[in-house]
Amino acid sequence: MKLNSSRLKTLRNAVLSRLSFIRSNSYISSGIGLLIGVVLFGVIGILVIPYHPVRMGSVPRDLAPSFEHPLGTDSLGRDLLAQVCFGSLMSLQVGFLAGIIGFVAALAVAFIGGYRGGNLDGGLTVLTEIFLTTPSLVILILLASIVRKVEILLMALIIAIFAWAWPAKTIRAQVLSLRERGFVYLARLSGLSSIEIIVKHMIPNILPFLGSYFAVVVNAATLSAVGLEVIGLGPRHTTTLGIIFYWAMMHSAVTRGLIWWWLPPCIILFLLFLSLFLIQRGLDEIANPRLRGE
Repeated sequence: MKLNSSRLKTLRNAVLSRLSFIRSNSYISSGIGLLIGVVLFGVIGILVIPYHPVRMGSVPRDLAPSFEHPLGTDSLGRDLLAQVCFGSLMSLQVGFLAGIIGFVAALAVAFIGGYRGGNLDGGLTVLTEIFLTTPSLVILILLASIVRKVEILLMALIIAIFAWAWPAKTIRAQVLSLRERGFVYLARLSGLSSIEIIVKHMIPNILPFLGSYFAVVVNAATLSAVGLEVIGLGPRHTTTLGIIFYWAMMHSAVTRGLIWWWLPPCIILFLLFLSLFLIQRGLDEIANPRLRGE
């Protein structure tokens, strides 16, 4: 009992130390603050703005920004501020759903294969390399074009099909290094199962690295979703930032000088990518102490 309490105390102190460093890290705090700001912008906008973000013809078309419509309206008769607020949340939902699904798959492949080794690891490595060398954009376009009605969850699943391969390969390299450490050998000798060793000992040691890579995966998933939506393969029955770009392209907003149609979603996307980059940079500092001195 004393040994277990000592381990719990050590683990608690380590977690509290990491959390205190996260709070004092300017990159992480700035990134989280920026991300929360984007979310609040979307939520408050949906609650306050009286116009429907999806329904066409609800307002006059092609109005310039005014007090009544701060970002103007589009050629389909929709308020653009309402669209940007709603689309920001939908794009975040797609990015995080795809990132979570892909990252969980990457964790499973990396830890199961990297820890167990042998033929299982060899087979999973070959599968990972196949997905890495496959032209993902072509396959994603093909899958999205086959589906008749693309929903938000289905969009996230389509993107997650290729979102797991690269993080799985990177995380596996960390697992191969960790499984040779002394504390893992001691955990095996103490009779812990493979799952207990992975969850209690291996994952906590690379938690900042995993958090950093998760931010990268969400960033890439969001960018992939926007790319598919811009070419018309997204969920057209709703509004995302990529769908706003799609309708702006279809109605020649750039050549017609309707800057209020395409510039605001560009700014929101930039803020989203910047927030995730700052979070990833801060977690990198925790995972790699040499970066703190820089």
